[in-house]
Amino acid sequence: MNLRPVAAVSLLSLLAHLSQAQTQVAVTVSNSIDTSSGIDGAFQLFMSTSFQPAAYDDQFFVRFPSATAPLTSLEPRHIRVQALDEDVPETAPGVWDFSHLNGMMVPIQSSADHSPEFQIAVAPSFLDASNGNMIQTPANLQAFADYSSSLVQYFNLGGFNASGQHVQSPSPYPIEWWGIFNEPNGNGLTAQQYVDLYNTVVPQMAATDPNARFVAVELSDYEGQADAYLPTFVSQVTAPVDVVATHFYSTCNQADTDETVFQSVPGFVSEVEKIYSYLATNPALAAVPVWVTENNVNADYNIGNGISACNGTPFTTDLRGTSAFFAAWRPYVMSQLAKAGVQALYHWDFNADQQFGEVDDNTLQTYLSYWVDFYLAYFFPTPPGGQILQVSVNSTQVEALAVRYPDNSVSLLIADIAASNYLSNNGAGVPATVTLDISALGGNFSSITEVMLDSNTNPATGPVETTLPVTPQLQIALNGLGSVLIRLNQAPLSLNPAGIVNAASYQSGAVTPGEIITLFGTGLGPPSLVSGQASYPTVLDNFAAGMRVFFDGVPAPVVFTWDQQVSVVVPYEVTGQASTAVQLEYLGQQSAPLKLAVAASAPGTFSDGASGSGQGAILNQNLSLNSAANRAAPGDVIAIYATGQGNPQGNYVTGLIPAVASPSDSRVSVTIGGIPAQVTYAGAAPYEVGGVMQVNVQIPASTAAGNAPVQITVGTSVSQPGITVAVQ
Repeated sequence: MNLRPVAAVSLLSLLAHLSQAQTQVAVTVSNSIDTSSGIDGAFQLFMSTSFQPAAYDDQFFVRFPSATAPLTSLEPRHIRVQALDEDVPETAPGVWDFSHLNGMMVPIQSSADHSPEFQIAVAPSFLDASNGNMIQTPANLQAFADYSSSLVQYFNLGGFNASGQHVQSPSPYPIEWWGIFNEPNGNGLTAQQYVDLYNTVVPQMAATDPNARFVAVELSDYEGQADAYLPTFVSQVTAPVDVVATHFYSTCNQADTDETVFQSVPGFVSEVEKIYSYLATNPALAAVPVWVTENNVNADYNIGNGISACNGTPFTTDLRGTSAFFAAWRPYVMSQLAKAGVQALYHWDFNADQQFGEVDDNTLQTYLSYWVDFYLAYFFPTPPGGQILQVSVNSTQVEALAVRYPDNSVSLLIADIAASNYLSNNGAGVPATVTLDISALGGNFSSITEVMLDSNTNPATGPVETTLPVTPQLQIALNGLGSVLIRLNQAPLSLNPAGIVNAASYQSGAVTPGEIITLFGTGLGPPSLVSGQASYPTVLDNFAAGMRVFFDGVPAPVVFTWDQQVSVVVPYEVTGQASTAVQLEYLGQQSAPLKLAVAASAPGTFSDGASGSGQGAILNQNLSLNSAANRAAPGDVIAIYATGQGNPQGNYVTGLIPAVASPSDSRVSVTIGGIPAQVTYAGAAPYEVGGVMQVNVQIPASTAAGNAPVQITVGTSVSQPGITVAVQ
């Protein structure tokens, strides 16, 4: 009798069922910055997600138009879009069909930061060989450059003419970020061929739109790929590079054990370090950031007929992409990559199955993976990012990260990454009791917020935030694979309900679409004033210095923010509503929603000294500033600046900075010195953020010299009294 096989089976059975006992872990947070981590100690990583418009996917927003709400709630930056097959719009030389792609792009461009990265993943099929790889000839390179620059023209510059028709994007939001080819190392391009393509395509795109920014390489990354691809690219690239990107998956085999999958993560870090080391050899690229634009547990997929693309065996869905395993693995990846200096971490992809998705493509139901990414972005907001603190951990069972933010709040991550045993696959993990010592940070925190992400988390509703007592040491029970996120809060964000006013008049009351308002309170931003920014010249960002303001979940463009005030533009999405709920968020802390009435208009006139009264913000006919020393004459046409016009045509767009005047609003009338004045234009102020109204009006001939009162009426609403124009 041969007993050896029986003994082997018994050993495997023992290993498969042998789990470690619950362990005790000590995590100690220092008050010192870890200058060896991140960008010289700075945490600068933002979270994002991805879409792949294609024949099997491009009806997602048609089926679920409400999907923009959970997408925006993730707070992803520069959502990545990778168009394939029928969503590649040039179907033959000079023949264009954007009908499929528009169904995905318009909702994506209207969501989150309105600034997706469009990856030109593949060439049009007429440039490809029968295997689907691009045939790289000088003529094809030029054709690909023409195709790419036409996309820029379509999305950003009013479109182009093709086959006797004009085509242009129906979305008012431009695309700033452009990825140049997908995984060239896996799609038939050598490193030399890729840099030749990049140097041909990008200059033509940049000439088309000088505001465009470019994401290079986007490797299918596994061990050795940075070494194989980066030296040639770094030494020979001559075109602009704004980001170098790569993709990381832990496995391509569902049979790999949990331990094997976790062990892949240090390899991600090693590849990032190599990429940065190569970039440092070219002075023009030394400051270029690295983004990880695809990331998930398992890269394998069904190539057809139920066969694995990676292994040629029957395909099996890897549930670790949405289980408690993900709640441990993804925070571990985020922490490790942030410490390595990565500045963006994307999820592949938003709408998919249990292996890849954040939401179910068939039901829109959220998976646990959605809440993991949601809370990583919520607890570790970038911008503004923060300082990585030194942390000591006495066990390899957990990963820990601590980041201090500009308001001296601290966010912490502790992930339990211990596999159940050597053979576990999507196992439960090993419970741990963590003693978290935060005594070095001092005791001046107002409260502590905790979120647990693990097998007990309801994927439909997400975790429940709990408040912990402020103590020097915290005891945290982890029940296996998963993570705990903790925020040590400074003074709570506090909004004064009576302190929501028109930014021009300082009068309270109902808000109107596009009205610039100012909100007063405490904890509303950094200690010093930070102005809003236009990342792309025609769009004002809906975040600044970690501050966001939401109206019914729609982020508002931010004009400025500081500790006691924030000024934003009421989104035009509230048009037609009777009320709206406003909610503030600063560095992850949120105010309670506050209901505000919505009116058709609420005009307020800007004053020269920003006091709400006195000399108005008015330009004379020669475009000089009106003042007591520079008066306008009766009969002159002056330009008065105000806000609170509303959305009379229903076509104003949140955050846009228009370059041209809008149709004049017939509801607007003006009196100067109590005398009705002729309005020659009333509408959007060109080159100012949408919400600033310009009213061109002729000073009545009978207006007396002096400081004449000015009032604007829009519909039935009248601007504040006390604004004057200096008249000769």
